[in-house]
Amino acid sequence: MSTHKEYALIAILATAAIVGVGPAFGFCPPTCAPRADYTAAMMSGNTSGLATTQQSVDVIPITVSVDNSTYNHSSVIMVSGHVLHPYPGQDVAMKVTSPSGNVVFASQLALDNNGDFATKINTASSLMAENGQYTLYVQQGDEQARTNQIQFQLTGQPPTPVIVPEFGPIAALVLAIAIVSIIAVSAKTGLRLMPKY
Repeated sequence: MSTHKEYALIAILATAAIVGVGPAFGFCPPTCAPRADYTAAMMSGNTSGLATTQQSVDVIPITVSVDNSTYNHSSVIMVSGHVLHPYPGQDVAMKVTSPSGNVVFASQLALDNNGDFATKINTASSLMAENGQYTLYVQQGDEQARTNQIQFQLTGQPPTPVIVPEFGPIAALVLAIAIVSIIAVSAKTGLRLMPKY
């Protein structure tokens, strides 16, 4: 084979490799594809509306919101959000951290058919007794995770903790029956606690 044919064959193979590999690395999900009006503005040279068009292309893949920005210690927080093009079969992981950084609430939220999720958080929890700014985090996926967060305030007097007695009436009754049974069995069988010498 002549040298010119070898160079031509190498050029053809290199072109095929570039054309074949280019789309694999140039993949753009629907969230980053330019809109038709953006492309038309670029083609016509009319870029006066370019800034507003470009801003609408940037879409947050996961959103989260709460119904208020400030709550007291006897509130129910309504949490809602949306995942754009969700990963199939993966729930949204949610956690809430206190002003001191402790995790005070965690949950896995299922998505509906539209990619929406919702839940409620009761602030009367003993874990949420601290006043200040709490942070709510959401995430979908592990690698290339989609994450977002929002803050809310807790103010006011935390509820007084309820003290539960260690031995309730039923536990005392069970203990009394057990003691009487041991005494009765010992008396009938002649069991002694101390051995005879």
